[in-house]
Amino acid sequence: MLHMKMKPICPLFIVFLLSIMLSAADSNPVIVKNELVLESGPGRYAQVRHIVLKGSYEQIGKALGEIARKDYKANLVKYASPIYAKARLEYMKKNNPPMAQYMKGIAGAYGLSLENTDFDTSYLYYCMDSPKCSAVFFPAEISADGKNFYVSNRDYYTAGMSEIMGGEKKPGEIDFLSRLFVIETYPDNGYASIGIGGLDLLNTRIDSVNSKGLAVAVLEDDTLGMEHTNKDLSRQTGLTQYQTVRLIIDTCATMDEAKQVILNNKISTSMMPAHFIVADSSGASFIYECSPDDFSDRIIDSAKGKPAVITNNSVYQYPTVDKLPEPSKDDYDTFNRFRRLVNFVDSHKGKYTAEDGQKAMGLVFGRVDEASEGGPHLLPLRTLYTTVVNIDEGKISVRFYQKDGKLDEKTRLHELIFTEPLEFQLKKQ
Repeated sequence: MLHMKMKPICPLFIVFLLSIMLSAADSNPVIVKNELVLESGPGRYAQVRHIVLKGSYEQIGKALGEIARKDYKANLVKYASPIYAKARLEYMKKNNPPMAQYMKGIAGAYGLSLENTDFDTSYLYYCMDSPKCSAVFFPAEISADGKNFYVSNRDYYTAGMSEIMGGEKKPGEIDFLSRLFVIETYPDNGYASIGIGGLDLLNTRIDSVNSKGLAVAVLEDDTLGMEHTNKDLSRQTGLTQYQTVRLIIDTCATMDEAKQVILNNKISTSMMPAHFIVADSSGASFIYECSPDDFSDRIIDSAKGKPAVITNNSVYQYPTVDKLPEPSKDDYDTFNRFRRLVNFVDSHKGKYTAEDGQKAMGLVFGRVDEASEGGPHLLPLRTLYTTVVNIDEGKISVRFYQKDGKLDEKTRLHELIFTEPLEFQLKKQ
């Protein structure tokens, strides 16, 4: 009989095998991709995750819940009482069936039943606040390549909650919008979509476009103001503005369908006052706002064949430059940005290219340190990313903020250093 002497197995090899087994056990086939495309560090501000999900709405919800728990340590919002939970689920089943399925999947990821009355599974917040921003939509008939596209900047403080509230930054505290994501979803029985977001992994698509060529860009509405927002998520009813955008992207192919979603739902300005522009591949667009006077829905159709400009002031209340208040000395003032963008498009000769759109966004970068924007002391407000969204092709080109460059001694404005453009595009189904 032969006796073979076994060689000792390397402990590192055992660890490697165990890691593969654990990874396989934790894997979810719905998660096609979940990887960091940018990691934060010295001179690299943004952490950006690219997520691709394919499956049913319930499966996508479960996958989002798993990613939210594992990668973002997101906790669910607790209901004030069971009656809010029951009413919310009933509302979603009647008015937003995709959300009801997302909620079921998220509940599963958190070890809950859909009918649980303790935790609201219609959000996946890992941070709460609202980005300031600017955007311009260019319909195909005035674009150089015959494509509908829009450009946008997304601006916020490079600071954490403690600093924004007037205190010192706590050890290990993460800045509000330093963790962003690009997400693609391919539901079995719905419209595929791609978007850039932050704060809430389920709902907050700040920039997004679906496979039907319908796009939405969400911006903070300073005219409405924080005083008109519902700050108690535990008693939330109907849809938040961000959940409304989610429903539009999931289910709408045209302007009229998007308008009907808005008018047929109860929409609240929960946590973050916002307005948004909806545009489609026909070249049409409209802006939705909530009235600060009576909370009625306002739908403002954009002029046909012309660029549509939106910043952080009401377009319903201030539709043209001559209606704006007197110019402020504050470079980042929303009315100043609105003026600059309107002046840019009005003075432009010929059709618009994506480069023209990027030039327009360069005129309104957030690059100030102002107490008026940040509360009790100076805080840096920066453009965290700037993007071009090709609506017809479902393509996003985006540059993320990395660090400050030189300070212009005359203007006291900072140069901004961005990444090279990163390209993302919806896949044909």
